[in-house]
Amino acid sequence: MSRNTKEFNRIADRFAEEYKEQRLALEQCLQSRINDDINFVCQRQKSAYLEGIAQLFCKKEYDAGVKCQKSAGEKWASDCFKENVAFGQCTDRVLKQMYVYNLEHNQKNPTAN
Repeated sequence: MSRNTKEFNRIADRFAEEYKEQRLALEQCLQSRINDDINFVCQRQKSAYLEGIAQLFCKKEYDAGVKCQKSAGEKWASDCFKENVAFGQCTDRVLKQMYVYNLEHNQKNPTAN
């Protein structure tokens, strides 16, 4: 029995398949930069992985944020605070649930130790 909902696991199965290359690239990059500050390394790989989360799990929040930011112009940070927070909360929730999903499905990088 999963700790995640059936719907989440269904989408996570799709995500795991469609974004497998991005996940492996991110894992390999992070392993190669193990002693570096995580906030400053592997930006391209993190962006590709998070794009998948945005498109499959947080599309509503992502689209609302993009729409708001386009209309707000240079004032996007203040005018779109609510939308940006909602998207951040969604991705945070999904990443936590993906951690559980990966534990339950034993998703490991085959090249990892």
